[in-house]
Amino acid sequence: MKKPRLKKIAGSVLKIGVSVLLFYFVVTKISFADVLTIIKNSHLFLILASGIFLLASQWVSSIRLNTFFHSLGYYLSAKSNHILYAIGMFYNFFIPGGIGGDAYKVYKLHKKFDWSVKKLSAAIFIDRFSGLSAIGMLLVLLAIPFVQSLGWFSSNSILYTLGVLLFLLVPLLSLLLVQKLFPSFKNVYFKTLLYSLLVQSLQLVSVYCLVINFGVSSDLISYLFIFLISVILSIVSFAGIGVREFVFYQAADVLHYNKDISVAIGLLFTFLTAILSLIGVFFQIKKIDLKKVK
Repeated sequence: MKKPRLKKIAGSVLKIGVSVLLFYFVVTKISFADVLTIIKNSHLFLILASGIFLLASQWVSSIRLNTFFHSLGYYLSAKSNHILYAIGMFYNFFIPGGIGGDAYKVYKLHKKFDWSVKKLSAAIFIDRFSGLSAIGMLLVLLAIPFVQSLGWFSSNSILYTLGVLLFLLVPLLSLLLVQKLFPSFKNVYFKTLLYSLLVQSLQLVSVYCLVINFGVSSDLISYLFIFLISVILSIVSFAGIGVREFVFYQAADVLHYNKDISVAIGLLFTFLTAILSLIGVFFQIKKIDLKKVK
């Protein structure tokens, strides 16, 4: 077996192991039956609303990726791009150890149009990086009221000054990195960053619906802040499973929130992500042909 292949399998096994261990840890620390009871008492309208906002975030995320493709002169049609993105979500969530969603996109586009694997991989990497930059900016915004509520700073002016500086520093540093390492994408940097901010904002609204559903809106800022941290840390797990629930559990323990409700929020978000990822199965079965913009 070739080393790159072995390395990839080892990485997948490690991620699955992390997910299993963290999920097991959470389950052993709470009453899973109580969590399921809480979820069963959810308001269907709010759960559906959460799913709709999550779906919208993925739709915008797909548009962002196609913007990077277009900047390379790879004019994939909007319809084909959304289909490919949906299939990629399915691969990322339901096929551990197999070909990842990002690798699948590169493979299909290279096979169909003979587009450069290196350039396609760069587009997908910078797409992820753009999302991370947006998360950093939103984390700073949420950190201000979060830290303020904990009373860690005696002076609000110092807190706000640090917040503003960090908020401006994140996109500046990411722009410098893009200009140095990926100059092909510098012309669409700000446009895609706005897409990224919209993607993450829609996901925050999705979580907001879940927070409202469980009647803990008084702790809304904390839950949104915790969610963004779980998004960043999910890179070490498989599809964010386990890590999300673990982060929500640990945060509830530190902040003295209801642990069952916190874990329920993480579980429901994972469940909604899984449901939406199943959309990719339909397109995979139909084997719809990818097309370029004419």
